[in-house]
Amino acid sequence: MNIPAERLPEQLARGLAALYVVVGDEPLAAQEAGDAIRAAARAAGHSERSVFTAQGRTNWQGIFASGDNFSLFGERRLTEIRIPSGKPGVDGAKALETYAGRLPADTLTLISLPGLDWKTMQSRWFAALAKSGVVVEARPVDRAALPNWIDRRLIRQGLRAERAALDFLADQVEGNLLAAQQEIDKLALLLPPGTVTLADVEHAVVDVSRLEAEALQDALYAGDGVRFAQVVIDLRDAGEAVPAILWQVSSAVQLLLRLKLALAQGDSLSGLMRTLWGRDKQRAPQIERALKRLTLAQVETALADLALIDRQAKGLERVGDPWDTLLRVGMTLAGPDSGQPGNRTR
Repeated sequence: MNIPAERLPEQLARGLAALYVVVGDEPLAAQEAGDAIRAAARAAGHSERSVFTAQGRTNWQGIFASGDNFSLFGERRLTEIRIPSGKPGVDGAKALETYAGRLPADTLTLISLPGLDWKTMQSRWFAALAKSGVVVEARPVDRAALPNWIDRRLIRQGLRAERAALDFLADQVEGNLLAAQQEIDKLALLLPPGTVTLADVEHAVVDVSRLEAEALQDALYAGDGVRFAQVVIDLRDAGEAVPAILWQVSSAVQLLLRLKLALAQGDSLSGLMRTLWGRDKQRAPQIERALKRLTLAQVETALADLALIDRQAKGLERVGDPWDTLLRVGMTLAGPDSGQPGNRTR
């Protein structure tokens, strides 16, 4: 069965398949599909997880032999096999074809592949996977369909945008779904539920303080606490609104959290750096150092503190000042002592 990524939630609601193959070069669609499958697997009791990345010479017999072994505690398992090149080789192709014909009991298998050409999708090994499981296609969204794609995601956030606003957003992100999702997240943070006008979107996307606010991300990744504090104080004194600044910091922290979780799940640091796009791709060396400097616990705590800032800015939290809390978060992540041995938390 082949389905587009956007139809995956419907399929998961009908019941889990034993095998899922996520294929495609659209990073947001592939990421969200994988996350949805993992979440459904956990909910169904697949608590034991193994991740294998097939690169170069791969011990395919070792990968699939693990599925034949009984779990020590009789738990259901999730086995992930990632093939970044999309080319398993002769031995891998034979192993995948054999595996698809006798999927192990109590195991959900998730295979991740990049976009494949027509010839590869007609190969025996891929055809065997498609016959035994669900192929989820992580395809780009073309320009004509992008406004409706953005609209559906805004509706989930309690927002309903005018057509002119949707067209403006679609033009700004130029088909990049990760960029589109970031703008949607920003609007949800800045605006109350209700109608979103073109003026709202123009103000949020083309903000006069954007370059200075982006300096907060640069300082955070680089571990420059002094610069972070200076920018926060300048923005506060200039009368900028906390939510607009908070979005920039939240975006950086969420990226760090996503990458830290992926590292904890077995992804390679170099591979993750290749998934960055736009300005983040230019910042890759700083982001890599931040990942090495900070612990997962520090990043998770920072994200919780950012939620506190949001409540403080909206008057839902009576204790504390949002600017002071923002300074504290920044100094924790970018201060001179962040990630030092005495402060590390696993």
